[in-house]
Amino acid sequence: MKTKTRKFYKNGLVSASDDKYTGEEPSQWLEVDTKEKFDRKFSVALNFYNYYLDRDDYIPIIHDYMHNQGYDKKDCKLIQKVPKTAGEVSITGKMCRMFNMGMNSEKFGYDYESRVKSGISVMLSQASLVATKPKVDTDKPARPNVHEIMKEKVRNSVLCELEGMLDTWCTSDTKVVKFPIASVLRGENIPVSATGDIKEWLNKQRNEYNEAFEKTCDQMVEGYSYLSKPALRNRIKALDDMLNELVLYKSTKAAARKPRIKKPKAATKQVEKLKYLKESKEYAMQSCDPTRIIGANKFIMFNTKYRKLTVFTAKNRDGFIVSGSTLKDFEDTSYSLTLRKPEDILPILVSKTEKQIEKALNDLKTKRKSANGRINQDTILVRAL
Repeated sequence: MKTKTRKFYKNGLVSASDDKYTGEEPSQWLEVDTKEKFDRKFSVALNFYNYYLDRDDYIPIIHDYMHNQGYDKKDCKLIQKVPKTAGEVSITGKMCRMFNMGMNSEKFGYDYESRVKSGISVMLSQASLVATKPKVDTDKPARPNVHEIMKEKVRNSVLCELEGMLDTWCTSDTKVVKFPIASVLRGENIPVSATGDIKEWLNKQRNEYNEAFEKTCDQMVEGYSYLSKPALRNRIKALDDMLNELVLYKSTKAAARKPRIKKPKAATKQVEKLKYLKESKEYAMQSCDPTRIIGANKFIMFNTKYRKLTVFTAKNRDGFIVSGSTLKDFEDTSYSLTLRKPEDILPILVSKTEKQIEKALNDLKTKRKSANGRINQDTILVRAL
């Protein structure tokens, strides 16, 4: 069995198992004396923490930062209940780690501390919503939840990558690189029903940048004060583009989905409410089994009250279906006619072949009318062919 890799050394530093590629954890921030060195170290730190740490590692880091900054004990405890889907955890956790290691961004003109405090404020709001939810009875064994499994897949394959994208946007550079969201969704074959969290995340980030750009929220203006107007504008445009890609993905995914074929009801289920005459003493006849109508190509019925005979031809190879007391899926050529001497024709209908029946009916001079599929308590079900 594979042993779990230690995330931290005993001295508290991140365990850099691939240090020959990533180097050790960036420290000794007090020795940084130029803006260029700070920018380089900040970028290296973002990539380092993105490589070694995940969401669960950042919560204790944020907790330590809040404790050092004198946050209320209740808030320090509440931060541990931040939901896994919170978009602020990753970037806020990385910056908190840098501050815990001695970073001083204000010295070089960056107000990253306000950005961190803004992120913590958002996370506390989200955590308070989780804390107020009623507790679920955990005594019963939990069943595998397909919806939760898919949400976790979306978080790992998309949301975490989007958080990593935000990490690269945390400098004052104007140009940004957007995440290829449509390609990833296609590659992971994410269903449309599971894209809600992605849309919510994109809208949330877009609204925050827009509030800072339009200066409609003092908190966002302060939190993103390190970004210029062109930098904010480009980030808003990139998020708009990703939202449009998401819309296109959903529409093409829906168009490619095969239409659901409705499963036909069982014959007994279709005819259970059918009203018909089971036996006619006047004509010495009994109705055929109504389930024989379902799927038949020809069906003949006779209304004893009005002496009306109706002959139906099925519209397709699947035959007829019955809904309530109505026959459906028959051709427009189906017809009804009034029998002057039913006692002469009815014996032919129940005993002869289809061609012989057709010839006998064609010999009748009675005018034919369009058929309707209504069946009632006066109707004998003569024969299904």
